[in-house]
Amino acid sequence: MNTENPSLESNAIDEELVAYLDGELSRDQAAKIERRMADDPKYAARLNQLQRAWDLLDTLNRTEADDDFVHSTVEMVAVHAVEEAKTQKVRIVRRRNFAWVAIAILVFAVSGVTYFAIRHRLERPNRELVQNLPLIERVDDYQNIDNLEFVKQLASENLFATEVDDGP
Repeated sequence: MNTENPSLESNAIDEELVAYLDGELSRDQAAKIERRMADDPKYAARLNQLQRAWDLLDTLNRTEADDDFVHSTVEMVAVHAVEEAKTQKVRIVRRRNFAWVAIAILVFAVSGVTYFAIRHRLERPNRELVQNLPLIERVDDYQNIDNLEFVKQLASENLFATEVDDGP
Protein backbone atom coordinates (compact mmCIF):
# COMPACT_ATOMS: atom_id res chain seq x y z
CA MET A 1 0.00 0.00 0.00
CA ASN A 2 1.11 3.53 -0.68
CA THR A 3 1.18 5.25 2.71
CA GLU A 4 2.80 8.43 1.37
CA ASN A 5 -0.13 9.53 -0.81
CA PRO A 6 -3.37 7.58 -0.28
CA SER A 7 -5.28 9.72 -2.80
CA LEU A 8 -3.03 8.48 -5.62
CA GLU A 9 -3.69 4.88 -4.58
CA SER A 10 -7.42 5.62 -4.34
CA ASN A 11 -7.42 7.07 -7.86
CA ALA A 12 -5.56 4.02 -9.17
CA ILE A 13 -8.07 1.70 -7.48
CA ASP A 14 -11.00 3.66 -8.90
CA GLU A 15 -9.53 3.52 -12.39
CA GLU A 16 -8.99 -0.20 -12.03
CA LEU A 17 -12.55 -0.78 -10.78
CA VAL A 18 -14.11 1.41 -13.48
CA ALA A 19 -12.21 -0.53 -16.12
CA TYR A 20 -13.57 -3.74 -14.50
CA LEU A 21 -17.15 -2.42 -14.58
CA ASP A 22 -16.77 -1.35 -18.21
CA GLY A 23 -15.48 -4.81 -19.14
CA GLU A 24 -12.20 -3.40 -20.43
CA LEU A 25 -9.94 -5.84 -18.55
CA SER A 26 -8.57 -9.17 -19.69
CA ARG A 27 -9.65 -12.39 -17.98
CA ASP A 28 -6.51 -12.47 -15.87
CA GLN A 29 -6.94 -8.87 -14.72
CA ALA A 30 -10.63 -9.43 -13.95
CA ALA A 31 -9.79 -12.57 -11.95
CA LYS A 32 -7.18 -10.61 -10.00
CA ILE A 33 -9.80 -7.97 -9.08
CA GLU A 34 -12.31 -10.67 -8.07
CA ARG A 35 -9.71 -12.33 -5.82
CA ARG A 36 -8.91 -8.99 -4.22
CA MET A 37 -12.66 -8.34 -3.61
CA ALA A 38 -12.86 -11.66 -1.82
CA ASP A 39 -9.86 -10.78 0.38
CA ASP A 40 -10.46 -7.04 0.94
CA PRO A 41 -13.93 -5.91 2.10
CA LYS A 42 -13.08 -2.20 1.57
CA TYR A 43 -12.15 -2.96 -2.01
CA ALA A 44 -15.43 -4.80 -2.54
CA ALA A 45 -17.36 -1.94 -0.88
CA ARG A 46 -15.76 0.57 -3.23
CA LEU A 47 -16.74 -1.59 -6.22
CA ASN A 48 -20.33 -1.68 -4.94
CA GLN A 49 -20.34 2.13 -4.60
CA LEU A 50 -19.13 2.54 -8.15
CA GLN A 51 -21.64 -0.06 -9.40
CA ARG A 52 -24.52 1.84 -7.74
CA ALA A 53 -23.30 5.10 -9.30
CA TRP A 54 -23.25 3.34 -12.67
CA ASP A 55 -26.76 2.06 -12.15
CA LEU A 56 -27.98 5.54 -11.20
CA LEU A 57 -26.45 6.97 -14.34
CA ASP A 58 -28.41 4.42 -16.37
CA THR A 59 -31.70 5.63 -14.82
CA LEU A 60 -31.15 9.24 -15.86
CA ASN A 61 -33.12 10.47 -18.83
CA ARG A 62 -31.10 11.10 -21.89
CA THR A 63 -31.63 14.49 -23.42
CA GLU A 64 -30.61 15.71 -26.77
CA ALA A 65 -29.08 19.14 -27.21
CA ASP A 66 -31.37 21.48 -29.13
CA ASP A 67 -30.14 23.54 -32.05
CA ASP A 68 -29.88 26.77 -30.04
CA PHE A 69 -27.64 25.12 -27.47
CA VAL A 70 -25.41 23.63 -30.16
CA HIS A 71 -25.29 26.95 -32.02
CA SER A 72 -24.41 28.98 -28.90
CA THR A 73 -21.79 26.45 -27.84
CA VAL A 74 -20.16 26.48 -31.27
CA GLU A 75 -20.24 30.29 -31.22
CA MET A 76 -18.56 30.35 -27.81
CA VAL A 77 -15.89 27.95 -29.04
CA ALA A 78 -15.33 30.06 -32.15
CA VAL A 79 -15.08 33.27 -30.11
CA HIS A 80 -12.66 31.59 -27.73
CA ALA A 81 -10.58 30.32 -30.66
CA VAL A 82 -10.44 33.83 -32.18
CA GLU A 83 -9.40 35.33 -28.84
CA GLU A 84 -6.77 32.63 -28.37
CA ALA A 85 -5.44 33.31 -31.88
CA LYS A 86 -5.21 37.04 -31.12
CA THR A 87 -3.48 36.35 -27.82
CA GLN A 88 -1.03 34.02 -29.53
CA LYS A 89 -0.34 36.62 -32.22
CA VAL A 90 0.33 39.27 -29.56
CA ARG A 91 2.72 36.86 -27.80
CA ILE A 92 4.57 36.23 -31.04
CA VAL A 93 4.85 39.97 -31.77
CA ARG A 94 6.09 40.62 -28.22
CA ARG A 95 8.68 37.85 -28.48
CA ARG A 96 9.85 39.18 -31.84
CA ASN A 97 10.07 42.73 -30.48
CA PHE A 98 11.91 41.50 -27.40
CA ALA A 99 14.34 39.63 -29.63
CA TRP A 100 15.00 42.76 -31.72
CA VAL A 101 15.49 44.88 -28.60
CA ALA A 102 17.85 42.28 -27.15
CA ILE A 103 19.83 42.19 -30.40
CA ALA A 104 19.98 46.00 -30.51
CA ILE A 105 21.22 46.14 -26.91
CA LEU A 106 23.79 43.47 -27.65
CA VAL A 107 25.02 45.29 -30.77
CA PHE A 108 25.17 48.56 -28.84
CA ALA A 109 27.12 46.96 -25.99
CA VAL A 110 29.57 45.25 -28.35
CA SER A 111 30.00 48.50 -30.30
CA GLY A 112 30.70 50.43 -27.10
CA VAL A 113 33.22 47.91 -25.83
CA THR A 114 34.91 47.81 -29.24
CA TYR A 115 35.02 51.62 -29.43
CA PHE A 116 36.65 51.98 -26.02
CA ALA A 117 39.08 49.14 -26.68
CA ILE A 118 40.21 50.67 -29.99
CA ARG A 119 40.35 54.15 -28.48
CA HIS A 120 42.49 52.90 -25.61
CA ARG A 121 44.80 51.08 -28.01
CA LEU A 122 45.17 54.08 -30.33
CA GLU A 123 45.80 56.53 -27.49
CA ARG A 124 48.70 54.51 -26.08
CA PRO A 125 51.32 55.96 -28.50
CA ASN A 126 49.95 59.46 -27.87
CA ARG A 127 50.33 58.99 -24.12
CA GLU A 128 53.93 57.93 -24.63
CA LEU A 129 54.53 61.02 -26.76
CA VAL A 130 53.03 63.29 -24.08
CA GLN A 131 55.18 61.64 -21.40
CA ASN A 132 58.29 62.09 -23.52
CA LEU A 133 57.42 65.63 -24.64
CA PRO A 134 60.20 67.35 -22.63
CA LEU A 135 62.75 65.04 -24.24
CA ILE A 136 61.25 65.52 -27.71
CA GLU A 137 61.32 69.31 -27.37
CA ARG A 138 65.07 69.26 -26.72
CA VAL A 139 66.08 66.49 -29.09
CA ASP A 140 68.08 68.96 -31.23
CA ASP A 141 70.08 70.01 -28.17
CA TYR A 142 70.73 66.42 -27.15
CA GLN A 143 72.03 65.47 -30.59
CA ASN A 144 75.06 67.71 -30.06
CA ILE A 145 76.09 65.84 -26.91
CA ASP A 146 78.69 63.16 -27.54
CA ASN A 147 79.09 61.81 -24.04
CA LEU A 148 76.31 60.63 -21.72
CA GLU A 149 78.56 61.03 -18.69
CA PHE A 150 78.73 64.76 -19.39
CA VAL A 151 74.90 65.01 -19.32
CA LYS A 152 74.75 63.07 -16.04
CA GLN A 153 77.32 65.42 -14.51
CA LEU A 154 75.28 68.44 -15.59
CA ALA A 155 72.12 66.87 -14.14
CA SER A 156 73.83 66.20 -10.83
CA GLU A 157 74.80 69.88 -10.63
CA ASN A 158 71.13 70.77 -11.16
CA LEU A 159 71.72 72.59 -14.39
CA PHE A 160 68.57 71.18 -15.99
CA ALA A 161 66.16 73.01 -13.73
CA THR A 162 62.68 73.48 -15.09
CA GLU A 163 62.53 76.53 -17.27
CA VAL A 164 59.79 79.05 -16.69
CA ASP A 165 58.12 80.46 -19.78
CA ASP A 166 57.49 84.14 -19.16
CA GLY A 167 55.56 84.53 -22.40
CA PRO A 168 55.01 87.81 -24.31
